[in-house]
Amino acid sequence: MSLSTQFRQFADSLAPNGDVISNAKRVIERIQKVIHNNLGGRFSIDRIRPLGSLAKKTSLWFKMDIDIVVYLNDEMPPFTDFIDKLDDVIIMNIDEDCEKTPRGLKLKVDDFEVDLLPATNFLYKNGFHGGNDARTQNKNGLSHLKQARIPNKMDFSTSLSEAAVDFEQSHSAFSHALSRLAKLWSMTIGVRSFYGRSSIMEYLGARAAEESERGGSQDLLEGFQRFLRMIEESNGINVIWANFYDMSDIPSNIQRQRPLLLDPTNPYNNLLGGSNGEYLEQMSSFATETLSRIDMAKRNPRMALTKIFEPQPKMYQIYKSPSTKSPRNFLLGDQKDFRTLPKIESRRGAKGVDPAIARNYFFAFVDAVAAAAETDGRQPSDITKTVRSELEQFIHPGQWSPTNESHESRQMTFTIPVGHGTNRVIKISCNWE
Repeated sequence: MSLSTQFRQFADSLAPNGDVISNAKRVIERIQKVIHNNLGGRFSIDRIRPLGSLAKKTSLWFKMDIDIVVYLNDEMPPFTDFIDKLDDVIIMNIDEDCEKTPRGLKLKVDDFEVDLLPATNFLYKNGFHGGNDARTQNKNGLSHLKQARIPNKMDFSTSLSEAAVDFEQSHSAFSHALSRLAKLWSMTIGVRSFYGRSSIMEYLGARAAEESERGGSQDLLEGFQRFLRMIEESNGINVIWANFYDMSDIPSNIQRQRPLLLDPTNPYNNLLGGSNGEYLEQMSSFATETLSRIDMAKRNPRMALTKIFEPQPKMYQIYKSPSTKSPRNFLLGDQKDFRTLPKIESRRGAKGVDPAIARNYFFAFVDAVAAAAETDGRQPSDITKTVRSELEQFIHPGQWSPTNESHESRQMTFTIPVGHGTNRVIKISCNWE
């Protein structure tokens, strides 16, 4: 099978299947009902909409975060009273461990990570009512920002983000697939998390897709290489979409910034501004390495996805600082399980640990190896064995010894479904020392 065909099949397999989407919709409906029933009498709620990658069709099946935005009439940032009341309602009805964030709430429901965000409803402002229309919301919101001379326009980013769904839905299935590959690749790069990282990868993937399509190509391998070259030369990125605002709406100081990846819905938001551009620059050498891996894989395409998407840098290089707790004393196993989403279990001793990089490494690498084994024609039982073998050498090269210790004896366990249709999971457990 050619490398281009492998990329096409892999990108398609990264999308959530019908069962996962149905489960996500049930979570959304439950949250919407709880909010309407408990806060509808206290606040004027116009609508509650799921946004984010689920609505934009750029989700990865194993990391399908849900963004739910509550549009409020006659409320303005920072929405302190609403967030306090919402926190009480969610704790009592859905998730007692939900956390407040600067913009709203973060909670976990049925293995889905959910961001609950309030926003100002602008559909009826300025004497113009366009119905439940993302363009109307965006147009009236930007008009309000200009007229009110609000100093911190970023406070209204969520209020303008409804149009982001329309923006992505105007792109092709090829573009969505390329954005998924870009987001997966980002998960395999051990640069610390930064705000908006997923959206940045999604939009760079969309721009790479646009450039490929302008050249008459919908080859995902070629598009992915184009995306990587953008990361390689990140300092020169200059991407503006004027779908939901005019060029004259963009402040001149922002137009001059480099790198520049302007939020398609907010002309005041350079997604690569400040430290984000520096973090992206840190990823450039890893993009170069991935391009080199692709060149080698073209000559030997067998199990190519494993080689191309093996995380960078190695685990031991990430956790080498003595001041940072690192994962140790690993247990690795597999078992029959019909779960559709991965999960992380934290036990005593894991408090204060941030497993984000390890989680991303494990989730992305397991899926890449399973996909490589599937395209290699291996049977479900052999796919699991292959994933386990590759993980062993990735986590700790050398001989692993059998043990009677249980996964519950470790401080943290990652449970990850293997591919599609194997009905098995990989369990990775460790302590943090």
